[in-house]
Amino acid sequence: MRAAASSGTHLFLVTMWLCSHVLSSGANAPLDYLDKHTSQYTKELIDLVNIPSISSLPEHHTDILSAAKWLQGRLKTAGLEEVKIYPTKSQPLVFGQWLHAKGAPTVLIYGHYDVQPVDPLELWNNKPFDAKLVNGEFLGRGAADDKGGLLQPIQAVEALLKSEGKLPVNVKFLLEGQEEIGSPDFETFLTQNGKLLQADYALSADGGQNFRDQGGLAIGLRGAITVEVELQTLASDQHSGMKGGTVLNPINALAKLLAGMVDDDHHITVEGFYDDVRPLTSEDKADLAAFPFDEEAEFQALGGALPVGEKGFTTLERRWLRPTLDVVGIWGGFQGAGVKTIVPSKATAKVSCRLVPNQDPDKIVQALEAHMDRHAPHGAKVTFRLLGFKAHPYSMPKDTIVNKAAAKVLEEVMGKPTLFYREGGTIPAMALLKNVLDIDMTMFSFGLPDDRIHAPNERYVESMYKMGRVAYVKLLQSIGGLAQQEEYHDGSEL
Repeated sequence: MRAAASSGTHLFLVTMWLCSHVLSSGANAPLDYLDKHTSQYTKELIDLVNIPSISSLPEHHTDILSAAKWLQGRLKTAGLEEVKIYPTKSQPLVFGQWLHAKGAPTVLIYGHYDVQPVDPLELWNNKPFDAKLVNGEFLGRGAADDKGGLLQPIQAVEALLKSEGKLPVNVKFLLEGQEEIGSPDFETFLTQNGKLLQADYALSADGGQNFRDQGGLAIGLRGAITVEVELQTLASDQHSGMKGGTVLNPINALAKLLAGMVDDDHHITVEGFYDDVRPLTSEDKADLAAFPFDEEAEFQALGGALPVGEKGFTTLERRWLRPTLDVVGIWGGFQGAGVKTIVPSKATAKVSCRLVPNQDPDKIVQALEAHMDRHAPHGAKVTFRLLGFKAHPYSMPKDTIVNKAAAKVLEEVMGKPTLFYREGGTIPAMALLKNVLDIDMTMFSFGLPDDRIHAPNERYVESMYKMGRVAYVKLLQSIGGLAQQEEYHDGSEL
């Protein structure tokens, strides 16, 4: 280990190297390797998408295991070592590493192989687990989120190892099978395996880009919690003619309770919900102003929907830096075709909240439960259950070493200066990695906003799939250049 003369000198030298280093646009053996193996990489994505690795449905647990084993084999084929499937209480993680770049930094690369359920199946134009490449688009559940994404760095590492016999950096892969249900076992795994996962930098293959022709790096993600609320008013269903109008209908009561949690200005009425919300900063406002957001075009693409949201904030402000409360599922009574004239005994809803900087998921859960107990109608029994999805908000500085390198690579492969922005979505692993291992994770991924992730007819654009693996080669080469600096060391002064 070589200590830097000073952290300020080190940062200056590294920054100067990043600014002056020109990524080769000429002969590049790894890029040639990628090009020659395009058909193989097409088949790989189709094969992986065809495994229905839905983490939220117990009947797909064997599919989760099949996907993990598939990735175990793929990492080995790429040249990774110490490849292993690590069991958890539920879905396993897949790990592999290559640590022979003496004096170079270590990069931890994260992705997830689990996917969302496919309901409603009747809205799909193709079978969700019979993937196809049609008109430049991979069609199938998980193609964009996140199977196409996680394959790109694997393919990049393979191209570097097969064409050059070495990597410019040390790498570790950590591929998760429970991201779509909130990563319930991820924190425990990180805590128990800190030494195994030790790294200088981290990259997330999960996420995406906002535009096809201009790259972006997310410097923040919202957190999240999900809960289930059951409201019961009767011991059993009752005849709606004999008892209707004389007993409390739980569907009516639950609908009123939920509707009262957001007022006409779309302000959340839960007591204490906004207590810790951070006001917008001058830097936030500058990033918002710089972001080329075409609100009219976006809402036209959504079928002519009109923008709504918390009064006093723009659409981007709401999406990046304001919390939400949404009912994401509700049911009760007879669900079949036709009608069954009953007053049901109970009704149930699922509620999701997205959280912003400084909000604590545990405090929000407590506030929700207290609000529902306080406002439930007399005579109703409310059962409140925390579901598995719980994540802290994530923020990182713009000027990290990897962000600078990634911004340069994105500008090269996409042709325009890189944007910095915040995402409304949630990747639990990013905040957990920061909180447990103190590593900032840079999102370096290539899905698009209209890939229909979590919805019917998910797709991944073939050109973005190709661009991503090329960009990963260039990024690993760029980070590896840090090892050429005399002042580089293995510590964490960066």
